[in-house]
Amino acid sequence: MNGFRMGWQGIPVYLALAAILGRIATCKVVLHEATLVVINPLRTHTIPRSALARAEVDDHGTLELHLHDDKRIPSFAFGGSLVDRIKGTSEEAAHTITTWRNTPHPPTPDLHTKTHWTRSPYADTAVALCAATTAAGALWMALSGGS
Repeated sequence: MNGFRMGWQGIPVYLALAAILGRIATCKVVLHEATLVVINPLRTHTIPRSALARAEVDDHGTLELHLHDDKRIPSFAFGGSLVDRIKGTSEEAAHTITTWRNTPHPPTPDLHTKTHWTRSPYADTAVALCAATTAAGALWMALSGGS
């Protein structure tokens, strides 16, 4: 009697876990000619070269980007993990960004810092399927008299 009635409940849990891990896996920092893009799990920041004051690593090993308006933007991709303490990837990223910032470049139009929601098709699909599976399962359990 408990077969599928209880078993389906693992599907939304799996989908929620896939959504969380999918968001974490898509985090990165991308250098373009005139901008730096920081993709965090929920927010994406596009920073023009002219707005970046410095890049440094905080006490916990997280890469932080400091803007001229005293705003700090942490990078989830370089979050100061145990592996980072051994490999030094956050320090290397800070050095690469500082070099990029200080490299002579052609004049660019006046760009502004932009922040928007991060789009992650696989993670967002997993969240939608999680909600749909939960709703369908709850409805099915209510209509079939299951508990």
